[in-house]
Amino acid sequence: MKQSIFHAILLLSAILTACSPTRGDNAVSVATPTAAISTAAPTPNAQPSTPTSIPVIFSADMLEESIPFCAAADDDNGFTLDCNDNSVTISQNENRRGTDIILRRKIDFYQNGFRIDADITSNPADQSRLDQNQAGFYFLMENGQRYAVRLEGQFFNFEEWMLKNGKEKINAWNQAYAPQILSAGQNNAISLQCVPENCDVFANEILIGRLPLPGNDNQFIAAGIFTASPWDEKFGSVTFEDLSIQALDITRLETQPFTLTDDLTAENGTFSQTGLSGAFSDFEEDGFHFSPVIPYGYYAVKTGPALRNVSVSVTVDMEFLPGVPATQYGGVICRASNEGMIMAVLRADATYTIYRDSIRRAFAMLATEPVETIAAGRSAHQLRLDCIDDTIALFIDGVEVESFTDSKNWIKYGNNGLYTKAGGAAYSDAIIFSHLEIKEVR
Repeated sequence: MKQSIFHAILLLSAILTACSPTRGDNAVSVATPTAAISTAAPTPNAQPSTPTSIPVIFSADMLEESIPFCAAADDDNGFTLDCNDNSVTISQNENRRGTDIILRRKIDFYQNGFRIDADITSNPADQSRLDQNQAGFYFLMENGQRYAVRLEGQFFNFEEWMLKNGKEKINAWNQAYAPQILSAGQNNAISLQCVPENCDVFANEILIGRLPLPGNDNQFIAAGIFTASPWDEKFGSVTFEDLSIQALDITRLETQPFTLTDDLTAENGTFSQTGLSGAFSDFEEDGFHFSPVIPYGYYAVKTGPALRNVSVSVTVDMEFLPGVPATQYGGVICRASNEGMIMAVLRADATYTIYRDSIRRAFAMLATEPVETIAAGRSAHQLRLDCIDDTIALFIDGVEVESFTDSKNWIKYGNNGLYTKAGGAAYSDAIIFSHLEIKEVR
C-alpha cells in the first residue's frame, strides 16, 4: 500500500454527545491468537469477550439522520454517505476532484476504556485490481492526542493524527499484513479495544495488532469511523454494519503482554496462514526444516500480531565452517511490515549479522562479528533479538553480543518470525529451527 500523508486540512467531524451508557464489557486478557500455540498446553484464542452487562455508548439501532454517523457528507468532500438498515455505506462522489479526501464521524463520551466494533465490507472500485479503499476507526484522548487504525485490503496500520501549524499531519506506523482480514467483498468483524495503556485491534475475533499508548492514566473522549482515499486512487464503497461503541470497566481488566511459544516440532498453526511455496517447510521431531528451495534464495515466514516492543528467540541448527566464506544463514525477524524489517542471523561461517531491510535501503548492515564459541561442524544455537523502542540487542546462547541505538530506525512496528537464506546447494535439512518464542516487552 502506498502510504499517504494527507497535506490538506481534513474535514472536521460532527461533534455531538451520544446517549448515556446503559450496558458494560469486559476486555480480553491477551494470551495467544489461533496462530499462537504454547507447546505446554494450547491457549485459547485472544478474543474480545462479551459479559452480560455492557454500558452502551452507541449501537446500530440508534442510527438516524440526527446522529453524527449519518450526518450527510459535505458536497465538496468527495464522499457520499447513506444510512440504511443499521448500516452506514460510504462511496466516492461521481464528481470527485483530484485531491486527498477523508470522511470522519464520531461520538463524544468520557471513559477510561472503550471498545468500538463493526462488520466492515469493502468493495473496490475496480474488481480487477487490489482493494484501494481505506477505512477504519479513530479515537480522541483527553490530552489532545488522536489515533487511528487504518485498513486497506488485508493490511492495517496504526496512526497518530497531529495538528501542526493549523494543519493535520498523519504519523503512520508501519503497515502490517494480517491474513485474518478477509479479502475484498467479504464481511470482516473488526474491533478496536482501548484501555489507558494500549489499544488492541481484532479481525474476526483474532488479535492482529497492539498499539502502546504513552502514559498509563489516559482518558478517552470520543471514537468513530472514517474513510479515506488519496488523490490518485479510486474508492469504491465501504459499509459499516452493526456499529457499536461500549464502555469498558478497566477495574475488571488485565491485559497481559503477548507471548507465543512453539517448539516447532509439529504443525501448531503458527504459520498456517502463510504461504510457504518455494521453500522446504517440514515439521519433524527435531524441529522445523525451513529453507529456500532455490540456491542462494531468501525466505521469511512471519506470524502475528503486529507489535512495537518485542523479543524474538529461536534455536538454529546448521553446519558451521568458521573462517570459510559462506552465504547460507538462518535467524529471526522483528517488526516486519510493508516498509521493511529488522533481521538477526547466524551465518554458516560462524558469524552473526544484524540487518535493517527496508524500501529505503535494502539489507543495510547494522552489525556483524564472528562468534568465537561456535566450532566447526553441525551444532544448535539460540538467537534472541530484542527490538525495544530504538534499541536493538542480540543474544547468542544467552550472552549479549550486540546492543546499539538505531538512530535511523523507521522500522518501528510489525510482525515477527524466522528468516533464512540458502547456500549453493539448497536442501531440506540445511537449517532446522526449534523453540520459537515471541514475547511482547512492556
